[in-house]
Amino acid sequence: MHNGEKILFLTPAAPGFYVLNPCLDEAGAVCEASREPVVAWAVDALGSTIPVTPHEVLSGDDDHAILCPDGEVRSYDGAWESVADWLEEQKAKVQHDKLR
Repeated sequence: MHNGEKILFLTPAAPGFYVLNPCLDEAGAVCEASREPVVAWAVDALGSTIPVTPHEVLSGDDDHAILCPDGEVRSYDGAWESVADWLEEQKAKVQHDKLR
């Protein structure tokens, strides 16, 4: 469990929500997005809504985004119309970090 705050309660997630994480190739470039289903939403002591996957409770510190059933992608710091748009931004971030 990654979340450091006290979880107050969980509620089941509607089908169609996924956690997205950028996957890197051998050269360290973003090549695709991994998808893991959101099975529940946790609410912590700060009132934050946190995705729960079959493997873990995530936190706002993770570099993930949520794929919504309508195809929109949302994160704590942005929103994109599609996974392709989100993936392009992730690729640009990694490229920018390599140049620093």
